[in-house]
Amino acid sequence: MINNRSYILIDAGGTFLKSAVMDGAGSILGNSMSMEEAHSGSSKERIIGSLVNLIRRMMKYIEESGSVISGIGIAFPGPFDYSAGRPLMTHKFENIFGVDLHQEIRAALSLNSEIPLIFRHDANSVLEGEIWKGKASGFNNSALITLGTGLGFACAFDKKVMTNEIGGPYITIFKLPYRDGILEDYASRRGFLRIYSEKMGIQLPSGFDVADIAIQASDGQKEAIDTFYEVGSIIASAIKGILIDNSIECLLFGGQISRSFCFMESGVKSVLSSVGSLKKVSTVSSVETSALTGVMKELLSVKK
Repeated sequence: MINNRSYILIDAGGTFLKSAVMDGAGSILGNSMSMEEAHSGSSKERIIGSLVNLIRRMMKYIEESGSVISGIGIAFPGPFDYSAGRPLMTHKFENIFGVDLHQEIRAALSLNSEIPLIFRHDANSVLEGEIWKGKASGFNNSALITLGTGLGFACAFDKKVMTNEIGGPYITIFKLPYRDGILEDYASRRGFLRIYSEKMGIQLPSGFDVADIAIQASDGQKEAIDTFYEVGSIIASAIKGILIDNSIECLLFGGQISRSFCFMESGVKSVLSSVGSLKKVSTVSSVETSALTGVMKELLSVKK
């Protein structure tokens, strides 16, 4: 039996928008999981159209289930002014820079003003989801690394996810100086590909990705295994001081590349073994749904 009050949650990635309908307990209802192409490099109209189409589909699901929509929450990458609902990105979603998404979405859907519509940073949402219903639930101070096209970070003190003045991560690590550039150059998709290419002594073919390095690592290829170990060591060395200074007890890894964390784990743990506060190093409970769960938790707090 579907709860009478239902919530639409969206995780907005650069390639796809993932969505689900949840009840007030943060459980996904039935077969409500859905995806829509994000068109993040397209026009303003197409980007907003993708969001609106997905929300409309979720609203139809709620209506057909005999339930009532009680809120909409969207996890979005930054930079983004989350309270104002204005994206500030120039590397993707650039054609909605500064656009008031609150106004655009409400107008397109004729959305009742009493229905909350909130935006939250995607990494902060993942960590919130893990604190509420995942692997960080038993810890006071926790942190999250997200590995994908970029390198994200979130932290929570006394079980509260910390944010900056516009709702983004309280601490950022992607721009930390490293070698001849910044940390993200060596600890994100492009970092994995760069290091693997150097170890192999070849230019990688078009379309080759981190998942292909993981396949080679699974087959026992030394260069692939060494690539994951090295990136794990690089990340751990960069954040070690942050973990110590903030008495972090739980460190989680999320994002698509974290699916291959088993190959990085020894590199991470070897560097962080001397961090006395650290009790757990693991992947998130679900790469697919943790952000949805986290933004749901935020939506519930707005409703109170």
